[in-house]
Amino acid sequence: MIVFEVIGGLILFAFLSLMSFIILPSLLGCFGFILFLIVFIALMVAFSASIGWFIVFVIACYALVAVIRVVRYSQLPDYDKYLTENLNVYNDGQVHCCNCGSAQLMHVGLFGLRSKLRYYICMSCRKHLYRFKVL
Repeated sequence: MIVFEVIGGLILFAFLSLMSFIILPSLLGCFGFILFLIVFIALMVAFSASIGWFIVFVIACYALVAVIRVVRYSQLPDYDKYLTENLNVYNDGQVHCCNCGSAQLMHVGLFGLRSKLRYYICMSCRKHLYRFKVL
């Protein structure tokens, strides 16, 4: 009986964590986070689940997402390697996307706005292009 409660709680918290980390903040901003907290507290009261399991699960999800981001970042080429691998991407003093040829590129922080580990993505096709580190 306890095993089923733990497994059910983990599945419930996996769904809620996915909603909280990925979907709601990008769609609804702060309102999404407040909505998540209200739904989470209501479900916790309804299922009488333990907050300890939720905290452990959230920390494990955050660590997993952080590891996935770091691995994806380390697989991207740096600026010089990107230019040598794709000879036709530097035109008119601008770097272009190797996939669609667009010059609309945006740099994004790996762990937020102030992150020193950054990478460029194409605004047209959303392809991750190359990485760099801010000094």
